Amino acid sequence: MSDGRRREPPLRIVSDVTTTTTEKAKPRGDELIAQFLRDLEVRGASAATRRSYASDLSQLAEWADGRGLTLAQLDRTAVRAFAAVLGRRGYAPATLARKLSSLRSLCRFLTGRGVLPADPACYLPGPRRRRRLPHALRPAEVDAICDAVTGGDALALRDRLLFELLYGCGLRSQELVDLRLDDLRPVQGELLVHGKGGRSRVVPLGDEAVEALERYLDAGRGALERRVPRAAPLGGALLLTRGGRPLHTSDVRRVVAKYAGAAGLTASPHMFRHAYATHMLERGADLRAIQELLGHSSVSTTQIYTAVSGAHLKAVHRRHHPRA
Repeated sequence: MSDGRRREPPLRIVSDVTTTTTEKAKPRGDELIAQFLRDLEVRGASAATRRSYASDLSQLAEWADGRGLTLAQLDRTAVRAFAAVLGRRGYAPATLARKLSSLRSLCRFLTGRGVLPADPACYLPGPRRRRRLPHALRPAEVDAICDAVTGGDALALRDRLLFELLYGCGLRSQELVDLRLDDLRPVQGELLVHGKGGRSRVVPLGDEAVEALERYLDAGRGALERRVPRAAPLGGALLLTRGGRPLHTSDVRRVVAKYAGAAGLTASPHMFRHAYATHMLERGADLRAIQELLGHSSVSTTQIYTAVSGAHLKAVHRRHHPRA
């Protein structure tokens, strides 16, 4: 029996509406990539590595956006589809491997932050890469290139030191141009090197390198430094350009190409690093010691030089094995 009062309809709670109004908006793809790159920086990744990853992940974000996906929606199907697209674009194996590494690293990061429920790239296969043995200059070729540096002007003194550090210390180009005056320890015959991943190491300076360093500091660097306007501080860089600015890796490549050409050879800066390791191994240096000198994080990276110097290993076998 009705009491004449109007009854209100029962209150219906819509849970998804309530959740939508209270939950935080998910970050955009560019924000997630920026967070990932900041995390790389905190973990000591070099500027060059971060630039490469930024380029690779921008490509991923553009591809996902074209398919109506966000980075927070990546799943195994999407990841494999993107990898297939990369595989069809004809990249060199090393480039493709880096792009896939960027993808895996981002997915691990997003999974760790709870953006993705599970890592969609954990089972993604990598490209098969052919093992490329580095070409090492012979000792006579190294001597020919170094001997092509003649004269006693500031640039000649700088260039001679450049070669002594590339070959005498096995430095990478970036490590070479990153050297500062504070990194020099000529009295101890040592050099502090700032390598990949924020790892630093101390390497010995040979007599030739010490002499080249002393000549450059006495009569070379000061002459180059005076060419810089006072408003442009050097920041203590060791190697300077003709205009007195800190040397760049592209400058190192040009210097090496110039003197290699004068000696009738073709060479790159990294070939001197290969020569450094190969020549020491051929003279009986321990592989573990070479790893430390080169700044390799794993000895497996250094083991490639055992293949390069196969002739040396055969000679060792002939000398030491009873049935050789």
